[in-house]
Amino acid sequence: MKISNLSLLLAAGLLFFACEPPAANLASKPYFDIPAYFSRQVAELHRDSLVVVKTSVVNDKTDQHQMDWTDWTKEFILFTNSDINKPSMIGKYLVDTTATDSVKTKISYTAKDPALRTRLLEITYEKQFIVELHIVNHETSFLSTSHEELYYLPLKNYVIKSEVKNRFFGSNEFSVLGEITRKQKQYF
Repeated sequence: MKISNLSLLLAAGLLFFACEPPAANLASKPYFDIPAYFSRQVAELHRDSLVVVKTSVVNDKTDQHQMDWTDWTKEFILFTNSDINKPSMIGKYLVDTTATDSVKTKISYTAKDPALRTRLLEITYEKQFIVELHIVNHETSFLSTSHEELYYLPLKNYVIKSEVKNRFFGSNEFSVLGEITRKQKQYF
């Protein structure tokens, strides 16, 4: 019995692909991976020794200060807590891609269920680079309602706007503008 080179090549190819693990698809996430993205941002911010100048407004009272050392993981905790890549979330978001102009594209993840905390996640790309993240969180309970809007412009700034309405104690609003900058040297 004579086996042709083509048959040997075909058999080797089938054997190679049959032994290839299907793990590549299992590791992929169905939605944008917020924790992984911010982990890379934190590494870059630490590497470049960047700090944040915070302007906070709480019920119309303003405060501004530069943090001498920034724990970026804590700074971005509200963003990473908005992760929608949990197994229980699969299929609960509508995904829509739109071109905002000739170079920008926006991908939106909109919650199908109004009971989900993270209602909206929008990522705006310019070419293949992320230029803005926008997240809307909303929670309602018997005692209170909270609404958050989070914005992040990579390595430039972030904005957090929050309003909490409590049934018995009224409402509180706060916002934070974090401007990412190089640490100012102090000579005195």
